[in-house]
Amino acid sequence: MVKGIVLAFLAFAVFAWGDAVVKEIGHDLDPFEVTFFGYLIPFLLSPVFMKPGDKLVDIVRWNRPWLMGLRVFLIAVTTPLSVMAFRSLPFAEAFALLFLMPSLVTILSIFILKEHVRWRRGLAVCAAFIGVLIIVRPGFKELLPGHIAALAAALCAAGGVITGRLIGQSEKRFTLIGTVFLATTLLAGILMIPGFAWPTGYQWILLLAFAATAFVAQALFVIATMYAPADRLGAAQYSQILWALAIGALFFNEWPDAWALVGIFIVVAAGLFIFAREQTLKRGQPPASKTAETAPVETTANPGLH
Repeated sequence: MVKGIVLAFLAFAVFAWGDAVVKEIGHDLDPFEVTFFGYLIPFLLSPVFMKPGDKLVDIVRWNRPWLMGLRVFLIAVTTPLSVMAFRSLPFAEAFALLFLMPSLVTILSIFILKEHVRWRRGLAVCAAFIGVLIIVRPGFKELLPGHIAALAAALCAAGGVITGRLIGQSEKRFTLIGTVFLATTLLAGILMIPGFAWPTGYQWILLLAFAATAFVAQALFVIATMYAPADRLGAAQYSQILWALAIGALFFNEWPDAWALVGIFIVVAAGLFIFAREQTLKRGQPPASKTAETAPVETTANPGLH
């Protein structure tokens, strides 16, 4: 269990550094182009996630095609939206808005999964939205396209989690992982055409670094699930906000003001509380009712890029 938790923290640290690489690329490349090159290499290497008996064709052989198609689309859209957010917002602020995802999952679960949400989680969701308002402060600071992109990315990531729960264990691990890399590469590859610009030598280095982090972080998380249940490792993703604060300050000279720090703390605390409550409720369920929750954690909804 301890080894799995350590590997999960390491995986999300790599995810955070990958997002920092995207921010370093800046506005010089189209966000869809960044996404395409960032996911092309992980897609080509995705067969390493195959288990004995898996076949390459499993990447497009879906047992529940409509749900898988929706899940793949939502997760594929999340990455370029996240790129837009990281390019135009302070690093920690973008992460905090993306961490609204657990609250959005709770809201969507009420309407789609018909889940009963008790008052504690309801209050946590309200707190998360208050935290977002404190960070964005509409009317007091400029509302940037990056704010909209971050919130849209959080919503799409939440939709990916909900569809993942509906799919449950009906799909293979390789299918769940490989389709994300494939769909993101294809979607970004098509959308990057109008704004395509050939990367410079330095940008190629950054793009390769981004691709490496996407693959390595995913691999680390998969290995972590061999030592600890996947749904117990989700809280590790909140360590990304500490990396975001440190990286933003040290490398991008971004120092959040007091109000932003308060908002970030509220959003992260609310997300952690929602995660803790869900784990408590799962422990009180009979084993048969946990099937939808035992699928791999949606690390593509990291709320970062992946």
